[in-house]
This record gives sequence, structure tokens and C-alpha cells, in this order.
Amino acid sequence: MAQFSGYQSLQLPSGARNAALGGKVVSLSGDITQFIHNPATLDSLDDTDIALSFSPYFAGIYQFSGQFYMPMEQIEGLAIGLSYLDYGNFVSTDPGGATGDSFRASDYVITIGKSHRMSSFSVGANLKITHSAIESYSSTAILADIGGMYHYPKGDFKIGLVFKNIGFRIKDYSGSSVTQLPFDVQIGTSVKPQHMPVRFSITAYNLVEEDLVFRQNENESSRTVRAFDDFFRRINLGAEFIFSKNVHFLLGYNHLRRQELSLEETGAGAGFSYGLMIGIKKFTFRYARSVYHASGGANFVTIQTNLRSFNQVL
Repeated sequence: MAQFSGYQSLQLPSGARNAALGGKVVSLSGDITQFIHNPATLDSLDDTDIALSFSPYFAGIYQFSGQFYMPMEQIEGLAIGLSYLDYGNFVSTDPGGATGDSFRASDYVITIGKSHRMSSFSVGANLKITHSAIESYSSTAILADIGGMYHYPKGDFKIGLVFKNIGFRIKDYSGSSVTQLPFDVQIGTSVKPQHMPVRFSITAYNLVEEDLVFRQNENESSRTVRAFDDFFRRINLGAEFIFSKNVHFLLGYNHLRRQELSLEETGAGAGFSYGLMIGIKKFTFRYARSVYHASGGANFVTIQTNLRSFNQVL
């Protein structure tokens, strides 16, 4: 029976901020795009926060996403997110190589999130419906994220933990396919030293995946080097350089991405990412670029604001 990994849109970073920091940060708050990575971050948001993101990925692949935090009196607030990944047009061929009709492929994810704050701790959950379609084949699953966050009361220090993509398939592509659900456990911390204008983030991910490393030449390096390499393939590093309230520069490093996508002769910057945040009046603009391999990388653009601020002006 065939078995393969699906729902690739669940593996991509949501928003330019997370993308700039390596794509796997679960311990940042104050940004509505972060609830996709850890629902416990919703306790830090204001009602009517909204964000829209766009990413021209590779080879005609485009990602669109949006998040909105709705005020609701009885349950304090609810976040809604929508992500759409368009793989573009393809041309079908028969076993003899003759071309046929064209078709499209796409993924989308609808996310509803809620969190609750208890003193220095917050907990949250996301309910997700994800659908993937390739030509006339499709797969649908219902998933959930369960997250927690610790907020140090006397400083800018947070610890986040999230169990991602817990759930089941409603429908698979075909009767012979078994699409793996990308379940993961991620834990991370973010800290800004009191007199230093930098916020550091470190995240451990792929903690339930045992066979994570593939090497063509297993004997070319020592056992110690391989052990360190295996460990750091599960680590994501990021830093935000805070020049002012409205200007941040972001830098990230993902070792797994570098090891998997570097060329044998050169890394060509694979695994590194960077970005910029600029606040202008009521808007926050974020840009990020993630370098994947020698031929280039992916760009991310996010625009964020609060709708209630416009009502105050009017």
C-alpha cells in the first residue's frame, strides 16, 4: 500500500515574521500570524487584529493566507485563519508520453483558534480543516493543535510548547493511498535580555520523527560529527534586532533545510533567512526571504493592522 506525506501547506510558515526567523518559532506573541504556529499566543492580541500574507514560492507556486481576531463577548475572542497554496497548472500525460488535458493542484487550510490566560500561563487550541486536491483526486482531514505558553512576569522571556496536527483523515486521494498526517511536537523559548536590543528564539521540532536523516555516504564523517548533525537538524534559531519600536531586522537559521538542500560544492546560503519589519502609522509591514538552495529562495510579505484603530479616527 502506498504511503506518502501530504498536506504540504501545513509545513509552511505562516507570515513573514516566522519565515524570517527560520519558520518554526512557537514562543512569540503579539502577532496574529503566530497563532497558526501556537494557539496559546492568542492571549496577547487585541480585538480586530488582521493580517494578510502573500508568498510567491517556486515555479509558479503561490501561497496566500489571512488571519483575523474576532471580538466575541461570551468567549472573549476567536481567531480565524485561511491559507491557500496554489501549485499552478499541469499537463497530464499517458504511459506513452502523449500529452492530454491540463489540470490544477491546490491545498487550503481553515483554522479556528482560541486561548485562555491563567496568571503566567496560557493555553490554546486550533481546530483545522485541510483539503488537498490534485486533478480529480482529493484528500481531506480534520486536525487540531494544542499549545501552551509560559510568560515570565518580570521580563521578556517565554516558553512555548505545541502538539501539532492531531487528527484523522475524512477522505484520502484513492483507496490504495495512505497519506501521512504531519504530526509534530515542538518546544521553544524566546528571550530578550533587559539591556540588549535583540530577542533570541530557539525551537526544537520534529521531536516525534525518528528517521530524520538520510546520508549517501554514512562513513565519511565520525560518529560524533553525525550525532551533532542529527541533533541540530531538529533545531531552529532566530533573532530579532530591535532598532526601534517600528523597525526590526530579523535573522534565522534552519540546519535541516541547509543539510537537505545544499549543493555538495557549496551551501549557497541554504538554511538562512532574513527579514524586516517597519511600522507606519496604523500598519505593520513585514518582508522575509528564506534561502532554500543555490537557485534561490522564497519571499514572504505580510501586512498587519487593527480595524478598530480606523473606527477611532472616523
